[in-house]
Amino acid sequence: MQIFHGHIYFSDNEIERAAKVRENLANALPQLTYIGQLITRPIGPHPKPMFEIHIPAAEIDRITPVIDELRQGLSVLIHPLQENELEAHTTNARWLGEKLPLDLKVLART
Repeated sequence: MQIFHGHIYFSDNEIERAAKVRENLANALPQLTYIGQLITRPIGPHPKPMFEIHIPAAEIDRITPVIDELRQGLSVLIHPLQENELEAHTTNARWLGEKLPLDLKVLART
């Protein structure tokens, strides 16, 4: 089964909002195969704190509008899980809300 990753970004002053978005997504989308904890610092290519969700490919078209509705203004990156991570996070990625600059140097090494 192909999987998409969703990264929901937040600032230090948006931690409570991010926790609520995470809770709302968990309640509204039982199809998600993973809902990560809040990571309160930038990590890897991600420029801001975030949490990650895993979306089955078969559900991506149904789930994306729900994520958009529930994100409460937070930026969301959705990308396929694939071997070429640079391509996954750029060419094959889609954004909900503001597109954030990723640290692509990290991805170029994978």
